[in-house]
Amino acid sequence: MRIEIRQLTADQLGEFTQPLRVVFGMSPGPEREEGMRRLPELTSRLGAFDGDALVGVAGSFAFTMTTPGGDAPIAGLTMVAVLPTHRRRGILTALIGRHLDEARAEGRPLSVLWATEGTIYGRFGYGLASHACSASIERDRTGFRGEAGAVGRARLLGEAEALEVFPPVWERARPLAPGMLSRSAAWWRGRRLLDDEATRKGGGPLQRVVIEVDGRAEAYAMYCVHHRWDASQIPAGTLRVIEAIGATPRGTRLVWRYLFDVDLVQQIEASLLPLDHPLRLLLAEPRRLRLTATDGLWVRIVDVEAALAARAYGGGGALTLEIEDRGCPWNAGRFRLDGGARRAARTTDAPDLRLDVAALGSAYLGGFSFRDLADAGQVAELTEGAVDRADTLFRAARAPWCPEIF
Repeated sequence: MRIEIRQLTADQLGEFTQPLRVVFGMSPGPEREEGMRRLPELTSRLGAFDGDALVGVAGSFAFTMTTPGGDAPIAGLTMVAVLPTHRRRGILTALIGRHLDEARAEGRPLSVLWATEGTIYGRFGYGLASHACSASIERDRTGFRGEAGAVGRARLLGEAEALEVFPPVWERARPLAPGMLSRSAAWWRGRRLLDDEATRKGGGPLQRVVIEVDGRAEAYAMYCVHHRWDASQIPAGTLRVIEAIGATPRGTRLVWRYLFDVDLVQQIEASLLPLDHPLRLLLAEPRRLRLTATDGLWVRIVDVEAALAARAYGGGGALTLEIEDRGCPWNAGRFRLDGGARRAARTTDAPDLRLDVAALGSAYLGGFSFRDLADAGQVAELTEGAVDRADTLFRAARAPWCPEIF
């Protein structure tokens, strides 16, 4: 069997998504599919062909992602599927290999994804780099610790006004945490603000609220209410938070106070929250949040030197890393990192640490420490104290956060 990998055009989106419909049972509506066709971020639509038959696909979004103290152009691997008739034939390996080659050619030093199965992507050099947390709390247990009087104004917006108001808040919030992604106007219109059944998930219409302080937008939220009444006609429904973003700590407090105070619901649920979300300390009863964590972003270093130069470091120390990388052999070797200059270069110096490229991906955004990785047997310390020095260099002020699965 000879498999050919080739690009599909935007006009072939319906053909491109056919394997996804089979593998994931997805059935995007015409409005969502048209919105996807218009996305400038969707720059690659790889198809694997067995003769004339499309048997596997992999897409890639071109984003800019915040890093600790900086940002980097990335390739967001997405919509990966191989038909069940063609499993275990090297098709996924070929698709990801082509994806990484394209990312490198385009000057994107990182590939990032959300994994459908955690066992798949580690063998391709991706390292788990962040957590995604879910929360569920009863409305009558949402009191804040030392709660102050509200100082903001909440306004519900239509789609057109939200398209004007929300993006500037997002852009102010993005530098606050590594892992946040750029969004085009088409992305906002066709993905984030689209009110369709895929967004509602059986709930009511998408609600869009902005929180203003002294006339300036400081936070926004999108949510749906799933109304239900019990046998005694007492409200027993759920408010499902789709996204709540504050450009300031005050904005974050105010937008969550608004969400917790919406009437006619019993439960508030949210997902894709960061591990260090302020609600853990805002709530008088934090255990009532029932915060649970799962894997979030997975990061694959495509170009070690460029990736290390795209973030800031704690202090001006130096460290020599010996990287093992079977998937991208151009990454293999020793690199001397100069934290003060934000520069990494190949070297023949003796290494301080030896690690696989996946472990470097896990440490890159600051979500996992080198001590964590060393304890898990993923980093070898070759110079005494090198793990602690690495943690000083790579430490991030905030936990990585990506509030949207792409």
